Amino acid sequence: MLFRQMLREHLFLVLGYQVLLIANIAAAIAYWPELRENIEAIPAVMKLIPSETLRNMAFMLEEQGYWAYFGIQQLFKGGGVVAMMAASILGSLLIAREADNRTAEFLFSRPISRSRLFLTRWGAGMLFVQLPFALTTAGAWAASGLVGESLSFSMVMIAQLHLGLFVAAVFTVAATLSTFAEHQLKPALIVIGAMLLQLAIYMVKDLWDLSIYKSIDLDRVLPIETGTYPWASTISFAAITLLSLSVALWQIRRRDF
Repeated sequence: MLFRQMLREHLFLVLGYQVLLIANIAAAIAYWPELRENIEAIPAVMKLIPSETLRNMAFMLEEQGYWAYFGIQQLFKGGGVVAMMAASILGSLLIAREADNRTAEFLFSRPISRSRLFLTRWGAGMLFVQLPFALTTAGAWAASGLVGESLSFSMVMIAQLHLGLFVAAVFTVAATLSTFAEHQLKPALIVIGAMLLQLAIYMVKDLWDLSIYKSIDLDRVLPIETGTYPWASTISFAAITLLSLSVALWQIRRRDF
């Protein structure tokens, strides 16, 4: 019943998120044949790029071709930007929406514990965030054959798992802030603002090691092709998720609506 309620509340948001992911990767795949034909021009173009971070991406694109392009378009942009924003918004609405609409007392009047109710909503929200992203990644892998490219399905989905854990951490942080907030979009604005700041830091050469985006960039994702998995980043995402979830459960038990 709680799952159906959340699905009704967030259906159009989730559908919009799915359409945005599909539009992003569809446009990227359609453009790839043209880029592939002119890939030898990348070294000359690199000299004109002011950002060291973007030059590094261009270098990897020249060196590893379609796998690097897939990583930039679907994993870094689709997961690190589009899915991040969706996770922030959905996490923000988890509890703060009820507090903002003055319906929290009705929600928590159900004959189940607050912890169970929160975990049910958190699980449903996590599904709404992760499923569209995973389906789009699998669909992009299948569609790669349309432009004459082939990638290992297991490699792509392992990389998807890594980005999925990043998105899970963002969603859970937003959900935790939602348990403290009175206004439904305030946690989303805080998380999205912080993540965009992290992205801006990532674009500065002397600061990029301080950005969380360093944990999901091509340096972490592309080596999966050779069997090297970014365990340190994965453990960090899992730790952030579990710590945030613990704080959220503590707060939801004690909060007086």
